[in-house]
Amino acid sequence: MEEVFFDMLRIAIGRSRNLSTIPTDEEWRCLYDTARKQSLLGVLFYGIQRSGIRLDKDLLLKWFLASEQIKQCNQKANKAAVELVQSFRGNGFRTCILKGQGNTLNYPESYIRTSGDIDVWVEGGCEKVLNWVRERVGKQKFCYHHIEFKKIGGVEVEVHYRPSFMNNLIHNRRMQRWFERVADEQFRHEVELPDGVGKVCVPTNAFNRIYQMAHISNHFFHEGIGFRQMLDYYFVLRQGFTEEERVRDARLLKHFGLYKMASAVMYVLQESLGMELELMIVPANEKLGRFLMDEILEAGNFGQHDSRTRYGRGRWVTNVQRLKRDMRLVRYFPSECLWEPVFRIWHWGWRKRSSLLVSKKKSSLCI
Repeated sequence: MEEVFFDMLRIAIGRSRNLSTIPTDEEWRCLYDTARKQSLLGVLFYGIQRSGIRLDKDLLLKWFLASEQIKQCNQKANKAAVELVQSFRGNGFRTCILKGQGNTLNYPESYIRTSGDIDVWVEGGCEKVLNWVRERVGKQKFCYHHIEFKKIGGVEVEVHYRPSFMNNLIHNRRMQRWFERVADEQFRHEVELPDGVGKVCVPTNAFNRIYQMAHISNHFFHEGIGFRQMLDYYFVLRQGFTEEERVRDARLLKHFGLYKMASAVMYVLQESLGMELELMIVPANEKLGRFLMDEILEAGNFGQHDSRTRYGRGRWVTNVQRLKRDMRLVRYFPSECLWEPVFRIWHWGWRKRSSLLVSKKKSSLCI
């Protein structure tokens, strides 16, 4: 089944024209379930349309309706992103839309990528952005890099004051300094979204080659990662880069503790999508890559289908799940796994301090 799944991905992205084997009706239904698990129903249906493959009518209709729903969700997300950006701009904040709406522009067709919530990076720093959001939407849940915001046009929103983070506090400090240095360029990199709905700022390709690797790493260690994120990164790399940029990116990835993850991702992209050697920013690592591939296929999009962690909910259960996950991953990625308990304790203290600062700020505003 994996071979057919990869064949269809290559057809969808223009890397192949034909399937190596013709699936049975039952195998096509299994392929639909795999695509749903990986949040790639729209991408694979695009591949089916490109290849002219004939499917069972009921499955074809089911897949068509799912792809139409994905298209509508993308259209709604684009409109919501523009509305959100205009709202922040009206209050004096520059913004940059991370991942989603910017990534869709790299795909062969803008509406085949499954959209999620809107992640907006807002300029101004943690305390200022936290205060502003809480004054308007109340005591929303927040963490080190973002706070939940109200829905815009029915689409969930996360407001980021930091794009991402690392568990390793040394690597994290280095990364945050780099984010600060290159922030201005991201807040000025404006693009037009499809259908003339408006313009938003999205990260540059140079920024995304580092940031989206950090995003992959972060989700991999905390819950899991799927092929949708691999495909996003594939299309980021396909935008191209110079040899000088490759050397610089490799240096930054090492500096931020992301080099091993990057080498694993390169293997996955090479094996599953046939990515060219000239598009690899670091050499592929087969051992790490095979492990990452198995994790992706097992867990699905953001680890939502990982049966190994389905035994309850709650703060303490989640912490136990993360410790068990760290024990499974530490052999391959020791730095992030060993730092994770330290970061968790540090983050608890950071949240307490930040809550006090926000509360004091609100009290002074009320007087």
